[in-house]
Amino acid sequence: MATAAKARLVRATTELMRRHGVAGTAVSEILSDSGAARRSIYLNFPGGKSQLVTEATRVAGASMAVAIREILDADDPIEAFTTLWIALLSTTDFDAGCPIVAAALGRADAAEAADLAGEIFTEWYGLVGEHLMAEGIAPDMAESLSITVVSAVEGAVVACQALRSTRPLEEVGVRLRELMAIHRPMEN
Repeated sequence: MATAAKARLVRATTELMRRHGVAGTAVSEILSDSGAARRSIYLNFPGGKSQLVTEATRVAGASMAVAIREILDADDPIEAFTTLWIALLSTTDFDAGCPIVAAALGRADAAEAADLAGEIFTEWYGLVGEHLMAEGIAPDMAESLSITVVSAVEGAVVACQALRSTRPLEEVGVRLRELMAIHRPMEN
């Protein structure tokens, strides 16, 4: 029973963070959206909202790492990544962004979650970098390109939300594919 309530609390917190950021995510909203009793927060998360936000960040980061691994298996990972975000933004009227970005920006309310967001971005850089090295790109360049790719896409998501337009992701997708073409080894 406690596990189900905990999972509902984490899921509700993640969704609210995506839409309102950490500061804009109130405990009352988490309880309302999760259907959990107030005491279930303190039973499952004795550190309160900050601990709950950190757990939501951890779970979202792990889930997104799985998605990134799947996207990297696509014929055109850049296209797959940007298409996924465009669809998500379009279906949520540009309200649902990245919960990891929300955690990173929520340092004042949840410092541990912000630190964890940095670790998650580093993990994502590693996943993309490993993929690029497997394509024959030198390790130093793969590391640099992985930071560029993840940061450009995440930044474009934020810009899409601000502009309420998918154009930033569309443009970033085009330019990242051009950048990757420049750095991929020539095929014989």
